[in-house]
Amino acid sequence: MFKRAAILFAAILLVLSLTGCHKQKGPKRAEPVELMTVTELYSKGEEFLKKGRTTSARKYFEQVTLREDAGDIKDKAMIAIADSYYEDDTVDAYSEAISRYNSFLAFHAMHPMAPYCQYRIGLCYFREMDRPDRDVMPAKSAKESFRRLIENYPNSEYVGDAKEKTAEVDNILAAHEIYVGDFYLKSGHSKSAKARYQQVLDSYPNYWNIPLVTFRLAEAERADGELEKARALYEKVVALNPGSQMAREARKNIDSMGKKETKESRREKKKLDEPLPPTRTKHWWQFWRR
Repeated sequence: MFKRAAILFAAILLVLSLTGCHKQKGPKRAEPVELMTVTELYSKGEEFLKKGRTTSARKYFEQVTLREDAGDIKDKAMIAIADSYYEDDTVDAYSEAISRYNSFLAFHAMHPMAPYCQYRIGLCYFREMDRPDRDVMPAKSAKESFRRLIENYPNSEYVGDAKEKTAEVDNILAAHEIYVGDFYLKSGHSKSAKARYQQVLDSYPNYWNIPLVTFRLAEAERADGELEKARALYEKVVALNPGSQMAREARKNIDSMGKKETKESRREKKKLDEPLPPTRTKHWWQFWRR
């Protein structure tokens, strides 16, 4: 009886000792951490963004947008998130940035930062532009975005640069039309080529190489048999840039067309001077003969 009590008492002591050891080795209770203010969160995000750590920057900006006490800083944080995607400099990131800027404009069209957002949308598309022989949809979208900026926010500080970049975009779009026109001309589709070259002259009058477009249009007119139109265009090329190799080619083509017309006119005159062949009377049974 005494032995059983001693064993029970020893077991209780063992359990109590193990419990005490467990409590001593357990983790300490975390110290309470003071929350960062909205301003501190935004500043921290800016710091990471300047260092190029866009993912870390977004985490802080997103926390700002979730805070009820964010106030006006919330708008700045929303734009900063879009800026962070813009800085990532990838096609997917540009798409996300455009979506974020557009989302902000949809609800804050008259916000002081609205012109900036519209300008940045144009820059996203502008950065996506490729060579004239590739997809020109980014170029068209960039032009449309800059047009909206210029029309909706004419007094914005970004208008000047938007106009300069629009001129660059127009050169890309014009070069694309010329590229397609050249393809049609080489393929023997002169009418389609003429339409493309004329489109450049009508829509992009400030294209940097108008003499080239005029020369190509003359070539297309000549291939289409419109020699008078071709001659007028060749003469215009000479007037636009008289000392160029293109002007010399234009003069050669004018001379060549003149010689060809002279030969053709002589051939036609000779035909007119030839006596008509005698007419033969066909009998009724010779109806099959000419």
